[in-house]
This record gives sequence, structure tokens and C-alpha cells, in this order.
Amino acid sequence: MKRRILSALTVATVGLAGAAVAPTPASASDAPGFVCNLTQNTWLRAAPHGMVLRTLTAGRGFRAHGGWAEDNDAWVYGHGAEDPSLDGWVPLGNTTC
Repeated sequence: MKRRILSALTVATVGLAGAAVAPTPASASDAPGFVCNLTQNTWLRAAPHGMVLRTLTAGRGFRAHGGWAEDNDAWVYGHGAEDPSLDGWVPLGNTTC
């Protein structure tokens, strides 16, 4: 009997833990700019070709605030859906912008 109760409690606990990490609906930040998507995993950088701040995931949103190009090397400034408070640069070719 004790084993059956313990087993049922374990199943209930695992079920509740799974429900607690259910994905929340996506919402865009209210920062200025336009939203596009990342076409591949890419690094968010402090400056074009600069220090890596974090990795952004393919298929997630990216809010572009501006852009820059030099010698056919185009970059977009903004933030990814993973952390709207952290702005940086990504290669334009890694986005749908």
C-alpha cells in the first residue's frame, strides 16, 4: 500500500513539474523598431565583429533598432526574444530583416 501511494505521489509531482514549465506565449517588447526572425543560431555581439554577449536561437524574434554596413558587411542592431533588455549586433544575413 505504501509503495502504491508513493508511486502515485511521484507521478503527480512529475506531472505538476512539467505543467509548471509550460511555455508562455511570446510577446514582443515595446521598444522602437521592427520585428524579424533569426534564420540560424547566431551570436549577439557588443559591436560588429566584437565581443559575444549571448547566443540567440534560430526561429526566435529579433527587434531591429538600426543597421550598419561597411564593405558589403551588413549588421543589424537590436535585441533578441531571449533577453529584450540586452541590445547588440547580429549579421544581417542571419535574419529576415
